[in-house]
Amino acid sequence: MATEMLHTYMQDHHAGAAAGVDLFRRVAQDHEDPEIREVVARIGDETEDDLHSLEELMTLAGTSPSALKDLPARAAEKLGQLKPNQRFAQRSPLSDLLELEALTIAVRGKELGFRALLDIGDPRLPQPTLEALVERAVEHGAQLEKLRLKSTGALRES
Repeated sequence: MATEMLHTYMQDHHAGAAAGVDLFRRVAQDHEDPEIREVVARIGDETEDDLHSLEELMTLAGTSPSALKDLPARAAEKLGQLKPNQRFAQRSPLSDLLELEALTIAVRGKELGFRALLDIGDPRLPQPTLEALVERAVEHGAQLEKLRLKSTGALRES
């Protein structure tokens, strides 16, 4: 992959990761279930660590995050909160489930991004680091799936 395209790819994933960290923080604060809040907060912390790892990889590849990409991605995450949810003054029970689904999608994107960097095989990017990041993303996905199922069950019972 040409260096310029690699830089663009990494900047795009950084923007998504920055918005993902914001989403993790919000869900960890707002989710109705305290156990889910705790797990999401931990995964959010680890996702922030992954963002820093990506930034280190970007430095090794000779690039850096792009504010022109990060800011709109973060703004889009904030705007996503304004969607109609059939409730005006309170949080919808559907919000918990939809947010867990969004986190799952974000983690899958993180996994695919690190897998792509691994597949590219750029000698500047250490393979063991990328393998560990892929493995953690897979584990995060499995944990989020358990939480999603719990949230689906709670919705069914309400």
